[in-house]
Amino acid sequence: MKAQRRDQKGHLYRRGDSWFVRYYDDILQTDGTVKRTQVSKKLEVTFGDQYRTKKSVRPFVAEILAPLNRGVVTVQSTMRIADFIEKEHLPKIEERRRASTLKGYKDVWRLHLKGRIGNMTLREFRTVDGERILADIARLDLDPRTKSTLSKNSLARIKSFLSGVFKQAKRLGILDGVNPVMDVSTPEGTRGHDTFAYSLSEVKAIRDAIPEPARTVVLFAALSGLRKGEIAGLRWEDYTGKELTVRRSIWNGIPNEPKTKASGAAVPVMRQLADALEAHRERMGKLAQPNLPIFQGGTGQPMNLDNLARRVIQPAIEKCGICKVSEAEHKPEGHMFEQDKNLPVWRGWHAFRRGLATNLHALGVPDREIQALLRHSNISVTQSCYIKALTESQVSAMDLVGEEFESSGTIQ
Repeated sequence: MKAQRRDQKGHLYRRGDSWFVRYYDDILQTDGTVKRTQVSKKLEVTFGDQYRTKKSVRPFVAEILAPLNRGVVTVQSTMRIADFIEKEHLPKIEERRRASTLKGYKDVWRLHLKGRIGNMTLREFRTVDGERILADIARLDLDPRTKSTLSKNSLARIKSFLSGVFKQAKRLGILDGVNPVMDVSTPEGTRGHDTFAYSLSEVKAIRDAIPEPARTVVLFAALSGLRKGEIAGLRWEDYTGKELTVRRSIWNGIPNEPKTKASGAAVPVMRQLADALEAHRERMGKLAQPNLPIFQGGTGQPMNLDNLARRVIQPAIEKCGICKVSEAEHKPEGHMFEQDKNLPVWRGWHAFRRGLATNLHALGVPDREIQALLRHSNISVTQSCYIKALTESQVSAMDLVGEEFESSGTIQ
């Protein structure tokens, strides 16, 4: 019969103003074996009037050793957090989430957490560690786009990722008790950068400045409200002449399912956009096959909209008001670049989607109808109800935008 291990009391000792306890623990090795190892842990108290004797700090030692002595902790809980994330957590995310979501999580781990967690194990991570790490990230890390410290939303995403790690460890039976990240506060961070919505006049200005097929792509983005990846993923078989069905989204060349269940709802196509699409179909000729993308690159693959913006749209609209030369080709000799005030600045594809919502709202369309047209699963995102089928009011709402757009000029 295997001898039963005696409860540990631990060896207490002090170094300077710090108290430590030394005890034995079964540690999971990187090769999967288990090794009985002597470990030393710093107590959360400082030597002083209240904690001057070993007896005074014994309750803190008992708290550390109690789970070990009761046998309620698993050997797997001594796994390094880094190993758990890279071998268990991220692979599980890869099975369930879109490629773009996975990349976001990998970036959070690589850029903000990996260097701060170090060799810490799942078992020893405490709420105070999460509090310290989030505060450190808020103080030191920069957003690569804005070069400023992170916004509160970005910090909340980092906390959510870290919380998800411990949720999974609990689901797998590796940890018990309260998730240590649950009570970690989210630092204020910097104010999020302002988002932009194109007005109808700005859409027209962009449309008039660019050639086909970019012209039709811009109209489509502005008058359909689809996301960039959804536009790239559309095939002719998804379009009936009156409505579109989003069946896929393209991210970095990778096809994905629609972002949410609501994202797969049908989208009404106003007459003005339908006319533009029919003209586009005629220009494409034999390439306008049901199983081929509506907007194609030179190889027949889905068009890369970021390349289209960089190579065609931006040079056409970001021009100097003095010499009419694009910003990319502008030389500083003679005068500095000044954006032509008659042309808008490129604000990204999502500005068309925001613009549609803003224009619909300005025309008096109820927020719940806008929610359905943009296929948000929750009305709070639009201003939570998922509407499965098109209604008369939704079609009428899109027609209002088409009429307003057409009132000062034709689409084609």
